[in-house]
Amino acid sequence: MISRAKTIAFVLLAALLAAPRAGVAQTSTFPSQRITIVVPSAAGGATDIIARVISQHLGKALNQTVVVENRSGANGNIGALSVVRAPPDGHTLLLAATNNLVTNQFTMANMGFDPIADLAPVAFVSDAPELVAVTNSFPAKDMKEFIDAVRAKPGAYNYGTPGAGTVPHLSVERLLRATGTKMTHVPYRGSAAAMVDVASGGIQMTMATLGSIEPFRQAGTARVLGIAGRKRLKSIPDIPTFDEQGLKNLEMSGWWGVLAPRGTSQDTIQFLNAKLRDAFSNPENVETLGRLGIVAYAESVDYFEKFILRELGVWEAVIKDIGLKPE
Repeated sequence: MISRAKTIAFVLLAALLAAPRAGVAQTSTFPSQRITIVVPSAAGGATDIIARVISQHLGKALNQTVVVENRSGANGNIGALSVVRAPPDGHTLLLAATNNLVTNQFTMANMGFDPIADLAPVAFVSDAPELVAVTNSFPAKDMKEFIDAVRAKPGAYNYGTPGAGTVPHLSVERLLRATGTKMTHVPYRGSAAAMVDVASGGIQMTMATLGSIEPFRQAGTARVLGIAGRKRLKSIPDIPTFDEQGLKNLEMSGWWGVLAPRGTSQDTIQFLNAKLRDAFSNPENVETLGRLGIVAYAESVDYFEKFILRELGVWEAVIKDIGLKPE
């Protein structure tokens, strides 16, 4: 397989050459009708919550109706494909997660579209770092002790995830390979089910976001040892990052970004980027998302493009290393 990072680099360079960056001035015709934010998953999850933040802010900022449309199925591909097929005028946008843009293309044989060639990055808006949670009986109170314990008994301990190829699964495998340790994978139907077994002692560890872990941490049935994020979370300030505990270059998270159909004008993309940066630097929105363990970002289009490149390289390498084949 040709490196996906090389493919995306070519696509993005071609887009840049074809449509040089413009300013953020609003075009004379945009928006000319309601804007639809497509969420490629069911209502009620983190993606849906972030989409509601976007719709409320953009609606007020643009004095235009902004609706959220949940189109789940095929691990997000159905919703994403509907945006790919939409007119490239900025009125139909996709709120994509890590799997929609990056990991699906390495774990699914046929997505029905190319997320890199067919979608244009608009804004990286937020992420939710993965946390290491262990059952209370596990003999470790920090990441060093965790690694030492697992290394002493290769393969003896179990970890749970929402399934093969998910961000939690790939994150644990990346951690194990970086530390030269081994654990046994137990797949579940969702992070909540894995956390129930961590809390009961049925398995010893999982990696998940704060939203999945916090009820069990609050109940005292599971402990968090470390955060695979850029910085500590304000809602759990006593939990150190991986970096603080000596685990360098292991930032891992589920993340979200807004994209438009490829071919959308750079004027429109830059205009929307500016409005989304306003939304995700708004203190009220930052606080609302922060309570859920979601970190808001206000980054440029260029940042998002480079971020996708980096993520492609990281997760393609992990998926190849563990031998996970497209299905």
